[in-house]
Amino acid sequence: MIKKLLMVAVLIIMLAIAAIFVNNHVTTNSEVEALTMKGTQAETEHGDIRVHDFGEGSPLVFLSGMGTTSPYHDFKPLWDILQEDFRIIILERPGYGYNHSSSRDKAVETVVESYREALDMHDIEGPYDVFAHSMGGLEAVHWSQTHPGEIDTLIGLDIAMAPWTVEMDTPGLIERNLQYLLGRSGLARFMEESDLEDALPILTFDIYDDEEREAIETLFHANFFGRDIVRESKALKDNARTILGQDVPGSMKVLLFVSEENLDANDLDETAFKDYFSQTATYESHVLDTHHYVHHEKFDVIIDAFMAHRQQND
Repeated sequence: MIKKLLMVAVLIIMLAIAAIFVNNHVTTNSEVEALTMKGTQAETEHGDIRVHDFGEGSPLVFLSGMGTTSPYHDFKPLWDILQEDFRIIILERPGYGYNHSSSRDKAVETVVESYREALDMHDIEGPYDVFAHSMGGLEAVHWSQTHPGEIDTLIGLDIAMAPWTVEMDTPGLIERNLQYLLGRSGLARFMEESDLEDALPILTFDIYDDEEREAIETLFHANFFGRDIVRESKALKDNARTILGQDVPGSMKVLLFVSEENLDANDLDETAFKDYFSQTATYESHVLDTHHYVHHEKFDVIIDAFMAHRQQND
């Protein structure tokens, strides 16, 4: 009798878990279909890229970090001001923002070529000033290694660096699968509003209207620990090793913004960045008293420094 009750209890639990997954899948699809889609799809040989292209002037390209579920909205504190003087191009990898998921590999060589093809398809000519956040910094460095001259200035927003990325503890197979299950379960939908705002602090910014806030939440639930993000974490160290195998090109200018949080977490000081970029055309860095998403709170500092850098180096 007890054995039968246990079997029934296990069955009920399994059915409940399945119901949660199915409900999240159906709800997510419905919410995404209701979104006003932004950007255009570039179907490249190396994977599809969602391209957001607006404004006029010299092109500024934005590359997000790993796990940023809506790059278009995440970078708004910067582009909302910069679009007055520049052409803004935000590139969303598969499984990010308004882009769909993809089975393409996550090798940095593949990603960079997909960016280049997407820009070419949209007739966006370089050289580019590239605003790269976190893992996007690895992509930008590899881009400059393999195609010197295409990136004029790397504006690094608390970027990941290859030398210590290879030393990082990255999720193993079991942890990656658990992350994926967590993302697909929809348990994040049960977060309290304060916890959701901790995960997505931009929800508290007054530059977003109600429709944008709804889109940010929808894309968070759609992309949080999606298969593309999980597979990127698996490829992270190999990509860092690829970058370490080549020199940083001297043709690129570098303007970095580093969070104190990053320095403390990795037991580093500012000179570690300067040493790595010692061969670049110019180097400038700023340590900011803020969290990893430096462009959220310190967007004004970043824009002022960027404009001053352009004036000094053009």
